[in-house]
Order: sequence, then C-alpha cells, then structure tokens
Amino acid sequence: MTEVWAPELTDVARHIPTRTRDSTSPGSDTLLGTFTANTTPTDTQAQQIIDDTVAALVADVGEMPTADALTPEIQVAAKQAAEWRAAADIEIAYPNRDADIRTYAALDARAGDALDTLKRVLAEHGAGIVDAYPEWAMPDPPPWGDESPGSGTNYLLRRWGWQ
Repeated sequence: MTEVWAPELTDVARHIPTRTRDSTSPGSDTLLGTFTANTTPTDTQAQQIIDDTVAALVADVGEMPTADALTPEIQVAAKQAAEWRAAADIEIAYPNRDADIRTYAALDARAGDALDTLKRVLAEHGAGIVDAYPEWAMPDPPPWGDESPGSGTNYLLRRWGWQ
C-alpha cells in the first residue's frame, strides 16, 4: 500500500541531482531532475528503493496515523525521513567513484537526523511506537548488604569491631 506521505521520484532526485543525468548522452551535464528510463538508477529501480524505504520506515516507527489523524507535521517529517534515506540508499547502491561513498555518509547522517525528527514529532502527537522501558525500582539494601566480601568494605574487621 502506498502511503500518502511517500516521496515521489522528483522528491528524492532533489537530494541527489547528479544521479538524474541522461546516461544515453555521455558527457552531458543536463540534470533531468527526476529518474527516467535513461538515468542510473532507472525510474523503476529508484521507485523500488523508495518503496522499500517507506516500508522500512513504517517498520521502524510503527504504523502512521490514519488520514484523519495524520497531521501536516507528521506527514512532512515522514516524507523527509523517507526522502533522505532513499537518497542515501541510491547513492551507496550505485557508486561511480570514491567520493560517492563520502556523499553517502553525508546523506546517511541527514537520514538519521530526519528519522530522529520523525520519531520526536510522532511522540509529540502520541503516535508511532513509544520507546517504553521499564523503570526498575529496587529497595534500599539492608545494612549488612553493602558489607559483603568484595564490596570494598572489610566485613570481618567491621564485624569484630577492629575498624
């Protein structure tokens, strides 16, 4: 199922414009601004990466709110997180030179920041997976509990009153 907030090819291409060069015209510096059958990756390949990214994002943060509860803030944050993640995944999947690896690292950092923003926005709106951890509560130890061997207190000396 396609999410209403899922990015389109042009949204992802905006972050990695050099991937939108027409590969049938070697030496051309014209950027198409989207993925087509003549770019690397093709529009079909890029769309598959976007679809995979959206599915992974939903798996990571949980189901998004329904259309009634989907606020503009959540929609923008989800779209941005998917855009940056897909751009990073495309960049690392189709490296042409060593600099592409550095570009991937920068895109990956942006994707991580966008994911953090999405999680924060979801938490503010009471949606998504809540990172709930148990709060462990232990009673205070008994007086003799901190004097056992290995605790740093010489139990025998204190027991016989030599300390």
